[in-house]
Amino acid sequence: MKKNGKAYRQLYLSYAFIFLIPITMGILFYFYAYRVAKDQADASNRSLIQTVKNTCDRELGYYENALIQLALNKNVQQLSAVRGEFRSDNSYQLYQLQNELSDLQVSINKNGSFCKDIMVYFKNSDKVVSSFGNMDFSMYCELYCFDEGETAARDRLKTHLSEYHFRDSIRMDSKWTGGRPALLLTMTNLKGDFGESSAMIGMWLDMEALNSSIELAAWESGLDWMIINREGQIMNRPEEYSDIAISYDNLEQGGDQKTEWKDETYIIRTVFSDVFDWKYVLLMPEKLISGSASKMKNIFVVGIFVCLLTGFWAASRMMKINYNPLKVLLEVFRKHDEEEGAYVDNEYLYLKEKAMLLLEERSDFKQLVSRSQEVVKQYYLTDLLINAYDESGDTPDRELICRQFREGRNLVLLFLVKDAPNRGDSQEEYIQKNSLRKFIIGNVFGEGLSESFRLEKVELGDMVAMILSLGKEDTAYEERLAEIVDAMQKFIYDNFNFRVAVLAGEPHNGLEGVHLSWLEAKEAEEFVSVLDPDFISYREIRNSSHKKYDYPTEQEERIISAVKNHNSQLAVSYINKILDVNFLEIKASPEMFKYLLYDLIGTLMKAAQEVGEPSDKELGLNEISIKLPLDKIKDKFSAAVEELCRTPEIQGSGYSQNQQLCQKIQEYIQENFSNPDLNISQTGLYFHMTPAYLSSIYKKCTGDSLLKFINQTRIDEAERLLAEGISVVEAAERVGFRDSSTFIRTFKKFTGATPGQLKSGR
Repeated sequence: MKKNGKAYRQLYLSYAFIFLIPITMGILFYFYAYRVAKDQADASNRSLIQTVKNTCDRELGYYENALIQLALNKNVQQLSAVRGEFRSDNSYQLYQLQNELSDLQVSINKNGSFCKDIMVYFKNSDKVVSSFGNMDFSMYCELYCFDEGETAARDRLKTHLSEYHFRDSIRMDSKWTGGRPALLLTMTNLKGDFGESSAMIGMWLDMEALNSSIELAAWESGLDWMIINREGQIMNRPEEYSDIAISYDNLEQGGDQKTEWKDETYIIRTVFSDVFDWKYVLLMPEKLISGSASKMKNIFVVGIFVCLLTGFWAASRMMKINYNPLKVLLEVFRKHDEEEGAYVDNEYLYLKEKAMLLLEERSDFKQLVSRSQEVVKQYYLTDLLINAYDESGDTPDRELICRQFREGRNLVLLFLVKDAPNRGDSQEEYIQKNSLRKFIIGNVFGEGLSESFRLEKVELGDMVAMILSLGKEDTAYEERLAEIVDAMQKFIYDNFNFRVAVLAGEPHNGLEGVHLSWLEAKEAEEFVSVLDPDFISYREIRNSSHKKYDYPTEQEERIISAVKNHNSQLAVSYINKILDVNFLEIKASPEMFKYLLYDLIGTLMKAAQEVGEPSDKELGLNEISIKLPLDKIKDKFSAAVEELCRTPEIQGSGYSQNQQLCQKIQEYIQENFSNPDLNISQTGLYFHMTPAYLSSIYKKCTGDSLLKFINQTRIDEAERLLAEGISVVEAAERVGFRDSSTFIRTFKKFTGATPGQLKSGR
């Protein structure tokens, strides 16, 4: 490995910059020295400016409290409401107010003659009440405030007192201080309207007395201080600082600023008042600091040399420490590199490429492991479904996958695509469409059911199976399951335009019960082709699946006789009755029902031979299948019988007769809807018509199917019963449903909500 690689050179050059450390440290030493000198010079001055602030704020806070006390004074409030001249009934109030002002002034001046006067100016009457008496505003100004002829000052004072001022101050030259500036603190009465002042309280203060109290502290020579108000006026000794260029808005608290004054540079330190919008400023000559800083220059020079030596040693040391790991990594990768011995110009890029390649290989390996784990999981779950559980075959992997189903009850759901992809498509297109639909079923139903049940998904050929863990105590799962299945079926049909049939086995305990529930769901699969359902539970067919069908020989003879006599209606009624008895009453199993269809087809073939009519293909008998719904099967048989009998369809005497017939049909249904056997075939038998012909007449008259009217009549009555507090099970029985599951699905289809939701007010 050559040591002149780019990474080596970059690393070496980077450490050369470490020599900047001594210089940087030296500069830091210098600024540190300057800072130390400045801190030493400021040490005593910080307390001085804080003393100024605390003393002034303490006094001003005391004065402010006095003003607030007067602003809330009852006499002030009452007198401020007087318009024009005060009346005789105000005399006592004026007297009381004057005494209060005098007492307050005496209290304020206990520690010094700071307060010259306290007065209240009443704008509505242009009167002044002060500690010296009650008088007009003009007389007050002439006697106590201004010399004769100072009309501008008097007008300025009156304007200020007439405006709204809350916790405000103004500096004015007055008689109170012998021509020197005096400070007037003002505050309006607090119960007046906002923005208007009917009474203004004022307090005249001598700033010189305040200055004297502050300067009792020990000051260092060369320091100056001042107070600046919001208008930029210097409140204390303005004549001494008249030529200094300091702006109120530019003064900031918490840092040092500089200004030029008297041909010297001053450092300004500012503290804000907590009472008024004042700023207390301390002026400190910069030369006090620079003198101390020069003492630290020697420390700066010594620090430079020390830091240079330290930086050289640190650079050499870090070079050895930091490049060695790169060298070791390069040697490790180079041992496994096909181009061993090749020159590497940039070690960083080389290591990055090798690291990325290693991470990609690791990612591919993790994906392979994940897919393998999924295959193993599908294998064990498939074995658990289709084979009886054998505890002797347990492995750690199988136990890990199946342990969630070991306790409690388990139920198997099978999902079939009712609208299967077109077999006319190419095999690749068929597989792709079928895989996509299974993916949709697994994700949609998995997402919906996982909110209420623990589950695992398995793909079995064209079906998707799910194993649901119900728990031992979950006895109310049926309604929740039916609601979720119905919602997911509707979602898939609305968004992906295909229908899904769901088959449910019964819940059974433990791992052994998974296979039992699977067998039950598979048995329910036989009914898909017959019932054309959306949801079939094994419980619905368990007690009604007989291994026989009812088709007496005499019935076959009657059908053949009716065909020979060309009585198609009678022959069709016999066939429909046989279908209804076996399908609705006996509820023969799908296998037995298939045999029944073969027998009926054979009967019609016998009749065709006797009357010399066409073959089964020409009659359409080869189109009859167990996969068709019952109504379709009846229609196929009816068409074949009509063809055999060659009896023209008897037309009604007109549209009005059809209307009367439809009205009679509706009356019949409304009278018999509570009969569970009521359906289109039963209604056709009652009116001596084939179900197909009766349904077509009804649809032409009303625009709706006859089956829809039967179900709508039942659901309307069910809503009324539920509103009266009847239970769901009893309501289902009263309106002609054989089981509550079918009732719930039909109810939700017509109303958009389940019976339970309707009863709970949802």
